Amino acid sequence: MTENQTDACNLPVESTERASLKNEVPLCVDLDGTLILSDVLWESIVKIWSKPSVGFRAVWALMNGKAAMKSVLAEEITIDPSALPYREDLLAYLHSQQEAGRRLVLVTATHISIAQHIADYLGIFSDVMATDEQVNLGGERKRQALVAAYGEKGFDYIGDHDKDIAIFSSARLSLLADPSDRLKEKTQKVGKIDMIFEHKRGWIKVIPRALRVHQWAKNALLGVPMITAHMVLDVHAWINLVFAFLSFSLLASATYIVNDLHDLTVDRKHSRKRSRPLASGDLPIPIGIGLSIGLSVFSFWLSANYLPKMFTIFLVIYTILTLAYSFNLKSRLIVDALTLAILYTIRIVAGAIAINVVLSEWLLMFSLFFFVSLALMKRAIELDEVLDGKKIPGRGYFPTDLDIIRSIGPTSGLISVLVLGLYINSPAVSKLYQTPQILWLLTPLMIYWITRIWFLANRKQVNHDPIVFAIMDWRSYVVACIAGFIMLMASLDIAKWVNL
Repeated sequence: MTENQTDACNLPVESTERASLKNEVPLCVDLDGTLILSDVLWESIVKIWSKPSVGFRAVWALMNGKAAMKSVLAEEITIDPSALPYREDLLAYLHSQQEAGRRLVLVTATHISIAQHIADYLGIFSDVMATDEQVNLGGERKRQALVAAYGEKGFDYIGDHDKDIAIFSSARLSLLADPSDRLKEKTQKVGKIDMIFEHKRGWIKVIPRALRVHQWAKNALLGVPMITAHMVLDVHAWINLVFAFLSFSLLASATYIVNDLHDLTVDRKHSRKRSRPLASGDLPIPIGIGLSIGLSVFSFWLSANYLPKMFTIFLVIYTILTLAYSFNLKSRLIVDALTLAILYTIRIVAGAIAINVVLSEWLLMFSLFFFVSLALMKRAIELDEVLDGKKIPGRGYFPTDLDIIRSIGPTSGLISVLVLGLYINSPAVSKLYQTPQILWLLTPLMIYWITRIWFLANRKQVNHDPIVFAIMDWRSYVVACIAGFIMLMASLDIAKWVNL
C-alpha cells in the first residue's frame, strides 16, 4: 500500500500543481480484473451454456484468432453493465478524477461493442479503445495502441495483470489493482507506482461460502433409512453412510457453483444473493468452474470405489435433475417445488441404497408431500421480498400467488402427517416395532412442527431456506429428540415391561 492509496470514502488530497499535471495526462483504465472484479470473456462463456450453438460458432471462430471469437460472442451474448461487479473504490476515484476535468479512457481486450456499452452506462469515459473484428487489444498490442495515441510516457495506466508490465513500462505513472508481490516488484523495475487499489477476498471464507458448506446438513437425509430400518448400531452401515454423505455433499457443492454461474446476472440484482462469491466477484469464474469440475470428479470417484453401483446411478440422476432445475425447471410454476421435493427424496433413496435396505413406499410418499410443503414455503418467503409487484426474477411466481401458496403449502405438509398415520396403521409397522401404537404420538409432534414453521414464515421470521432455518432452530432439535425417543419406545415391548 502506498501513501497515495485511495479508497471509496477517503480520496487523497493533491496539490494544485500535481492535479493540473494529472489533468493534462489521460488516465487509461483496464476493464477485466481492474474496473470490474470479473472478466467479460468468462462472463460471456458461462452464458454459452444456454446457447450451445453459439459455443460451437465461437470455437470455430477461434481458429481465426481471439478477436474473431470475441466478435461472435459479442454478437450473440448480452452483458448487462448494471449487473457487473465493479471495484467500488476505484470507481469512486475515477468519478473524482472525471469531475476534476481529467480525461478517462477505457482500454480493454473486451470487444468494442461491449466495452462501449459499459462506458456509456458509467458515463465517465471520454474514449474507448478495445478489441475489434481484426485486432485483439491485449498485452503488447494494447501498449502499442496507447503509445500511438498518447506517446511514450504520455498516459497513466491502471491494470492488474502481469501482461500489463509492458504497458507500465511505457506509462508515466502506474496504478495497480489487487497486485501480487511479483507484479509490484516488476512494475517498480519498469516504472513508478502511483496508487494501489485492493479488494480483500479472504479465500478461507470465500471458498466455503461458494461451496455452501452449511447446505451439507441437508444430506443428513441419507441417514433416514438407517434410522427407520433400525440399523443405528451397524458399523458397516455407518461407514457406507459417511462415504455417501461426502459423495453427495461434494456433488451438491459442485452443482451449487454451476447454479451460481448460471444465475450471475439475476443474483447481482437480488438484495441478498448479490453477495454470493461468484456474483460479487470475490471468486473468479475460472476458479469456480475448476472447483465444480474437481468436486464432481472426486464425488463420483468416492461413489464408484466405496459404494454400490446403484448409488452411483442415483448420483447421476441427482446431477441431471439438479442441472435441469438450475437451467430451466426452477422457472416453471409448481414444477420447481416438485423438483426440489424429488431431489430431497432422492437423498433418502440413495441412503437406503448405500446401506442396502429396502425403502418403504410410505416413507417416499411422506417425503414427497413434506418437502413440497417446504419448497413452497421457500417461494412464499421469496415473494414476501418482492416489493414492485413483479414476479420473482428467474421464477414462475407473482406476488398475487402468495395466498394460494400459503394455502397449498401447509396443506401439503399436513397431508404428509396423514401419510405417516396411514403408515403407522399398516401391517409393515408391526414387523419393525414391538409397540407400534406409541408411534401415533409422532402425528401431533409433526403437526406442531409444520404449522409452527409456516406461522413463523408468515411472520417473516424464517430465512430464505426453511431447511437452514430448521438446522439453526433449537426447537426443531427438541422435536427431533422427542421423535427419536418415541421411536425408541415403540421399538420396545412395553407390555412385557409392564407385566414385569
